[in-house]
Parts: sequence; structure tokens; C-alpha cells
Amino acid sequence: MGRWVSEPTLLLLVILCSIAIISLIIAPVLSVVTLGAAVLLLLWERYRLGRAMRALANHLQSGTLATKLEVGVGAWGEVCHAMNRLLQRWRAEQHLQRLQPSQPALQQLETLTILPPVEGKVTPIAVVAVGQLAFTDPLAELRARTQILAASAAHQRALVQWHDGVALLIVGVLIPTPDPIRSAVNVITTIVATAKTAGLPLPPFALSSGNGRVAIVPLLGLYVTGDIITQTAQLVVESSPGTLVCTEEAGMQLRSIAPLPLPLVPVRTAIYRWRLAASDEILS
Repeated sequence: MGRWVSEPTLLLLVILCSIAIISLIIAPVLSVVTLGAAVLLLLWERYRLGRAMRALANHLQSGTLATKLEVGVGAWGEVCHAMNRLLQRWRAEQHLQRLQPSQPALQQLETLTILPPVEGKVTPIAVVAVGQLAFTDPLAELRARTQILAASAAHQRALVQWHDGVALLIVGVLIPTPDPIRSAVNVITTIVATAKTAGLPLPPFALSSGNGRVAIVPLLGLYVTGDIITQTAQLVVESSPGTLVCTEEAGMQLRSIAPLPLPLVPVRTAIYRWRLAASDEILS
């Protein structure tokens, strides 16, 4: 990283200008020479400044933000010191984000537009519950489940929320939609495709639709409450791997979607239940 030192340059310019002024009376030629030297000195410092600024820009664009900038003296040293403090703060915020739960959908949205009132906002939503995969190691299970959830949450703008160990993907919260149930089916479709590509087993699914109350809760951030949340989390217990269980209301709405964007086979039970086909063949 280049340095740009201004204090010695300023002192030398003052000396040269003083000599030029004094020589203007007694030796005009010397005055011209010293003024020319001062101009050359200014051009040289301008070149050094440009080189240092380009080095700083290249350093920031290269992505090596873990390396501190070389701090010189003078004004340029103050700039580098301020940049080091900003980069340190940025690194701390990045690490803090890794320690906290993340919302993949928020990375693709203008978050300043998402500002529900303090008392919350009731909005129509659809909730997809994703149960546990067939892993004996809890940590491996969580990593595999979040792997198949991330793409669907980002693509369908779904809010990820956890309830009693069940992952809930809620559509209609971040972006209002006139047909939340169709977006929820797209969420399931993406999860099935992601699991198939990654060679992972299909989890149990549950689906509900209705109204939820959206608010910002301290320590939790954007959060959805309502009977639909508890209902969907409890409903997934009735499901099994590769099976979608839904409420009667959601089942009626699913019937209106033609053609369905994922293969389903209805099974007559007390509640609507479909088995997802992980391949092109419909499972019976």
C-alpha cells in the first residue's frame, strides 16, 4: 500500500516559494527556477497521491479485507487509519451475521421497505413445515435440512422460522402475494428438487394457509405469530418422509391449482395427505 506524505512536501513548497519571492528582486532567473521546482514537486506529489489511491482501490476490490492497510503519516495516514477502523467494524458485523440466524430471502430484497407497525400486521400467508430428515447425528441433520431450505427460501421470498424443532417457511410476509398457497407449493417443489440433486432424503411436509400476524420482535427480528404457525408445526408430526399433509382449507386451495407444479398422489384419510414423488414416477 502506497503512502502519501503531505507535511514535508508542504514545508519544502513554502521554502521554495519564499526563495522565489526573494529572488524575484535580486535574481529573476533563480526565481523562475525555484517556481519550476515547486511546480514539479506538486506534480510529483499528485502522481504519488494517485498511485496510493489506486493501490487502496485495488486492495478493496481484491477482497483481501482481512489485511490492515499500511498507515503512514499525515493526511493519507489518517485516511488509512479511518479505513482500517471501518474494515474492522465490517469484519465484526460479518462475523456477527455468521453467529446469528440468517434469512436468505432478505439478501435479495430492499429491506428498508419491510417495516411492520409496532402492534404487528395481519396478512394472508401460507406456511410450509419441514420435518426432520433421517439422520442420527442431530448436527448433520440440521445442516442437511438448512441446505435444502436455503434455495427455496431465497427464490420464493419465504421467511424462515423455527417452532419446536420444525422449520417453517412462510410466504406472503416479505412480499405480499394474492396466492400464497401457490408460492408455498413452489417452495415444496424447490425443496424436492434440491434434495434430489444433493442426494438427500425427503423430509416430512405439512402445509397450512390463513392469516398470520407479522411484527418485529426484539432478539428475534421479523416474526410471525398466530394459530396457523402452531397448527402447521403440529401437523407435520402426522406426516412421514416424502409425504405432504395439509389442512382442509389448504387442500381445497390445492385442488384449484391446475396443473399442480409437483407430482402428487391423493390418499384418502381424515386429513388431506399427498405423497411426493422424488422421481418422475408417481409413487403409489
